Amino acid sequence: MTDREISFLIGQRCETLNIFNFKLCNGTASIIMPTIRYMHTNQLLIQGNLCGIYLQADNCSLSDPDNLEWNITSSSVSKPPITPFVLPSTDSPTVKVLHLADIHWDPEYLAGSNAECGDPLCCRETSGEVVNATAAAGYWGDYRTCDLPWYLVENAVSQMAALHPDVAYIIWTGDLTPHDVWSTAKDENVMIIDRLMTLIQQHFPGVPVYPTLGNHESHPVNTFAPPEITDVELNTAWLYDEADRQWARWLPAEVSATIRYGGFYTALVQPGLRIVSMNMNYCYTLNYWTYFKSQDPASSLLWLSQILEEAELNGERVHILSHIPPGNGDCWTIFSREFARIINRFESTVAAQFYGHTHKDEYKIFYDTVDVARPVNVAFIAPSLTTYSKLNPGYRTYTVDGPRTDSTWAVLDINTYIMNLTDANLKGSEVDPVWFELYQAKQEYGLDDLSPQSMDTLFQRMLTDDALFQLYFKNYHKNADQVVAEGCTGRCRSNMLCRIVTTDIADQSKCDQIRHQIFSHPEF
Repeated sequence: MTDREISFLIGQRCETLNIFNFKLCNGTASIIMPTIRYMHTNQLLIQGNLCGIYLQADNCSLSDPDNLEWNITSSSVSKPPITPFVLPSTDSPTVKVLHLADIHWDPEYLAGSNAECGDPLCCRETSGEVVNATAAAGYWGDYRTCDLPWYLVENAVSQMAALHPDVAYIIWTGDLTPHDVWSTAKDENVMIIDRLMTLIQQHFPGVPVYPTLGNHESHPVNTFAPPEITDVELNTAWLYDEADRQWARWLPAEVSATIRYGGFYTALVQPGLRIVSMNMNYCYTLNYWTYFKSQDPASSLLWLSQILEEAELNGERVHILSHIPPGNGDCWTIFSREFARIINRFESTVAAQFYGHTHKDEYKIFYDTVDVARPVNVAFIAPSLTTYSKLNPGYRTYTVDGPRTDSTWAVLDINTYIMNLTDANLKGSEVDPVWFELYQAKQEYGLDDLSPQSMDTLFQRMLTDDALFQLYFKNYHKNADQVVAEGCTGRCRSNMLCRIVTTDIADQSKCDQIRHQIFSHPEF
C-alpha cells in the first residue's frame, strides 16, 4: 500500500472510532508516513518495545530491555569535594534574566471563531460553526484549546521590555509554533521562527538571547532525526540550519557546528558563566526517531559531559537550558537517568537548569544517586506565554548571583508575571491587558534562598501543609480562574508533588513515599 492509501485508512478508522475527525487524522498520518516507512524498510524500528517507550509512564514494559540499555561515562576526572552553598551578601552584584517559554503563536487565530471545535487546536476560521456566544473565542486569547493571536504576543513582548529594561540576557526555551499538528509545514515554521526572533530583537536591542529548540519547531512535529539520517526529506538539517541562521543574531560564530549537527551549543555569557543549550527533543517519547535510535542520539549527553568537565577544570559555572525537562513521562527513561547521573557528577559546576514544555510554573529537584535524600540540583520550569490550555499567559524573570570573584551564579529569586485573560477579554479590544507580578518566590513560599536544600525543604513542607500546597497549585496554573476553582486534592496532589522529585520516570521510590503519606491523611 502507498503512504497515501495508508493515511486514508488511518483517517477513516480514526473517525470511525471517534478519536478525531478524518481531516485531522489523515493529515497527521500523511505528514508522518514517510518517516514510519523509512524505519520499517530499514527494519530498525524497535519492534516489541514501542509500548515500553511510548507508554513508559503507564507501566508498559519493554519486551527486550537489555537491547535498549546504555550508559554514559560522565567523567574520567574524580568528582571534587562538595562545597556547601553560601548565600551571597546582600550587597553582592546580581543580574536579571528573562525566561520566555512556549509562545505558540497561531497566525490563524480569529477572535469570535469557534473555541469548542473538538480538534487539538481551535479558534480559527476553519474551526466550524459557533453554536452560541460562550463558544466564541475571546479577543485576547482563550482558555480552551487555542494558541495566541499575534497582537497578544506583540503586547506581551512590549510589556516585558517596558517592565524589565535592566535584563542582562534572555533564555528562550522553545515551542514557537501552534498546535495544528495535522497541517504543519516547513515554510510556515520558518516564517514563525523568523517573525518571533525579529520581534524579540526589536524590543530588546543589544540584549543577548540564548535560545533552544522546542518539539513543535520541527516538521513533522516532534521529529528530530539523528545526524546519520542524511535523506533531506527525513532529516532535521533544515531546522538546524535555520536555527543557526536565526540565532546568529546573538550567538558567536563558533557555535555553528554543533547547532547544525544536533541542535545544541555552548557559549560563554561572561567570564565564569557558561550557557549549555541542550536538544532534549532527542529524549522525547513522541519523537518517532527515538524508536529508531534511543542510545544517546547525536552523542548529546556525551558532549554535555565533556563540556561540563572542561567547565569544571576552568572554574566556570554552568546554566543548562533546554525545552523538555527530564524525568517526566515523555522523556525516555534511560536518557533521563543518564542525564541525572551527569548532573550528580557535576553538581558543583551546574548552577541551575531551565526548561519549558509543560506550560506550567514549576520546579524539579535532582537528588544524589547514593545519598538519595540529599538534593544536589534544581531545574526551574517556566510557565508558557500561550494559554493552551486553561492557563493565563505568563513568563518569568530570575535574580541571579552576579559577576564577582567566586560567584555562585545561582538563582537567588524568581518573579513570575501574568495577565488575567478573563479580565482582559471582558474589557475588550480597546483596552490593553494589564501585566502584573503574580508572585516572588522567596516571599511567597517563605524561603531564604532557592538552593537545592531550600527547594527540598519547600517540597517537604508541602507534603503536610495544605495551604502552602494550594498556593503552589495556584501559581502552577498561573492563577487561571477555572482550574484554581477546581482545587487539587488526593491523586491530583500526589501527582503534582511527585513531579517535583522525579528525574527518572522508572524510579518511583519517592513517589511511592508521597502517595503513602498523602493517602494516609484523608484530610488531604
